[in-house]
Amino acid sequence: MNLWLVGALSVRQVVSRSHSGFVRFVGVLSVVGIAIGVAALIILRSFMDGFTGAIRHSLEAVNPAVHVYAPGGGALGPSDYGLVRELALGIPGTTGVEAVLERPAVASGAVGTVAGVMVRGMSGSGDGAVLGIRLAQSLGVTMGDTVRLASTAGVSVSGMGRVLVDTIMPMVVVRVTDFGIDEYNRSLVTTSIESARSLFGDETGISSMGVGLTAETDPVNASITLDSLLRESYVEGGWPAYMTAIPFMSFHTNLFQALGLESLAMTIVLGLITVVALLNLSSALTMIALEHRWDMGVLRAMGATPRMVFVTSITRGLSIGAVGVVIGALAAWASVLVVNNYFPIRLDGSVYWVESLAGKFSAETALVASAITLLVCLLVSVAPAVSALSDSPSEALRYE
Repeated sequence: MNLWLVGALSVRQVVSRSHSGFVRFVGVLSVVGIAIGVAALIILRSFMDGFTGAIRHSLEAVNPAVHVYAPGGGALGPSDYGLVRELALGIPGTTGVEAVLERPAVASGAVGTVAGVMVRGMSGSGDGAVLGIRLAQSLGVTMGDTVRLASTAGVSVSGMGRVLVDTIMPMVVVRVTDFGIDEYNRSLVTTSIESARSLFGDETGISSMGVGLTAETDPVNASITLDSLLRESYVEGGWPAYMTAIPFMSFHTNLFQALGLESLAMTIVLGLITVVALLNLSSALTMIALEHRWDMGVLRAMGATPRMVFVTSITRGLSIGAVGVVIGALAAWASVLVVNNYFPIRLDGSVYWVESLAGKFSAETALVASAITLLVCLLVSVAPAVSALSDSPSEALRYE
């Protein structure tokens, strides 16, 4: 069987000028419907992946990839830090280990401004306070100003209703930054672990340890390896309990599962649009087959095999589907590019965590959507192809 001849014949039948206006209109509708369905699926996945990726990136930018905690959230000491550092640095892909002391506090900036904050002291941070942009606005401070911090553990209320604190610690605002997550921008204050220990009156306190990883390292595998090493070290040392290593993203598993479920539901709904377009494709192929009934009868009378007729009919459906898929993929790519550069989508950070929605076009997603669509086009083309074989050459020529 000459495949080049089959391809040329099927394309010629699809674009033939002998078609009636209605058949051409239905054929165009089939291409447009497939293109819209493919574009909608790719655009949806692009923006859902971009939204999920933006949240993940913002969380990872502020928090270490792996956290190490004591059982029940108990306090850790310098010896624990030394052990974790020794074990973690032996794992490929580890970039460093930081001691973290994180506790709630009360912050006061300009006169009359007070806010509840979370103070995070880290061994890798410098002196002074780093505030989120929303917190700095609510406190009325900028870089170079002074904020006063007080631990909530030392807060009490007098009989006259006045708030009393044991220690008020002034800190210079060395930087006002965008942490990427609205919740952090409104409440997080980062500083050195020495300053945090002075604020909370704990000379050696460590609430957790953060393990940094390279971008190529899988946090889940690294946390499993480190957790196993910690278990062995503490059990062999005779301790009844041991520290545990947890990937940071596991604290937000419910969030990402909810986003994944929402994306799946929307993908299914938009997939139904493509199904309607593919049903329209079946109608178009059936009408094209009827209009070219005489042609196929002549070919069969000249010696064309049933296999050639069948493959020609299948190729007609694939050619129409391929045109729609290419147009849809290109339209999706252009739409994501235009929206990202000229019409950015703004979100309410207090609701959606991030303040902008950027699409992330994925060639892999486009290929999967295109392949599935072409596969369904192939299946839809089977019925018209079988119908083309039902008439004998003599019957096809007699009534045309």
